[in-house]
Amino acid sequence: MAKHKLGNPVFIAAVLLLIVNDWYLKQTFHNGLTGKLSDFAGLFAFPFLLSALFPRKIKLVYFFTFLFFVVWKSSLVQPVIDALNGAGIPVHRTIDYTDYIALLILPVSFYQFNKPVVYYFKPVIFNMLIVCSLISFIATTMPPGAYTRFNDINKVYTFDFSKRELVSRINALQLEYVHEFNQYVKDNNKRSYGALYKDTARVDFDRKSSIFYYSSSLIKNKKDTLAMLIDYERVKDADTIVLKTMYANLNISGNNNTSQLKLLSLTNYVRKSEKGDHKEIAVRIFEKFTLKTISASWR
Repeated sequence: MAKHKLGNPVFIAAVLLLIVNDWYLKQTFHNGLTGKLSDFAGLFAFPFLLSALFPRKIKLVYFFTFLFFVVWKSSLVQPVIDALNGAGIPVHRTIDYTDYIALLILPVSFYQFNKPVVYYFKPVIFNMLIVCSLISFIATTMPPGAYTRFNDINKVYTFDFSKRELVSRINALQLEYVHEFNQYVKDNNKRSYGALYKDTARVDFDRKSSIFYYSSSLIKNKKDTLAMLIDYERVKDADTIVLKTMYANLNISGNNNTSQLKLLSLTNYVRKSEKGDHKEIAVRIFEKFTLKTISASWR
């Protein structure tokens, strides 16, 4: 290892900036500038730390950092983020393609790391720098907050199509989520000579209950419900429908011409720094990412 490189004052400043920005500035100001500061500081410090730990893989580390950041700031990893948040692990990132400007800091980081300078500190200091760096990297993707359940919303949305069509569209939305999650599971299962390892995960479907389950061989005798398809023939207007893929409870009613969706409750991750009516914010998120997928308009 080349841990002495971590004594570089520019690296230390980047880590401190990352910590102060994520734990104070973002919570106080919460604007575009604080987001960019995290990107610049993180892209400088992250590959710098990994290169110090794996000095024989420096170029690979910087290339991986570049590739990871490009993908991370795109919509490609949204199914992964949804899965982690659904499992109770709060992960946050904002899709903003102007953040790619922060990639310009990578050559600066690479240059600083390769400077022929040796920094002398006690081993405990270097270990503290590693711990602080790891904490700062984790903190930048986990905004302080908690999952909050909002009850008694009771907001009704009316659509100009039948109840059967509404059920069909909701089921299609759930199937899309399951498909993306299943693809993520398949891509991340480990293989050896083409065969799956024993410690793998999978998505199963129970035809009798119309439920999709997620299970892992690492967690025995436990299945997590991913989604339950709605049976149009059985669902009644007074039934409370639990949609795990949308973190919502709702009622569905209607006839052959119109349909109604009544939003009863929602679960949403609320950041401590978030201002305004948190229930209203949660409802707007539901409307943006769920209702607009079901229908372009409602009343």
